[in-house]
Amino acid sequence: MLPGFADQHVHSATVAGLRRRGMDVTTAQQRGQCGVDDEILLAGATADGRLLLTYDTDFLRIHAEWLQSGKTHAGIVFWHGNQLPIGEAIRRILGYATHTDPPDAANVVKYL
Repeated sequence: MLPGFADQHVHSATVAGLRRRGMDVTTAQQRGQCGVDDEILLAGATADGRLLLTYDTDFLRIHAEWLQSGKTHAGIVFWHGNQLPIGEAIRRILGYATHTDPPDAANVVKYL
């Protein structure tokens, strides 16, 4: 299963649910990176081979900019936090993280 990195906006209940189901997830809070520039967060997640878990639309812009400039990332999982119940978000994230290989996740935004 691909590991994840949750940005500061992801609900702690989502992170806890993913961990209970066996996903290795670290958070911006754990790393003391709340308020850190989003590009730094994506670069750190990529260096660790982690999917970036977010519903911050800034990452959609960064993804497009990085692809255009030739930068790569390990993958982004994006959802609208207020439009998807936590349990459903957990189910979909786990499905993607479990059935996707790192090369297939690289430079992709997976919309839940």
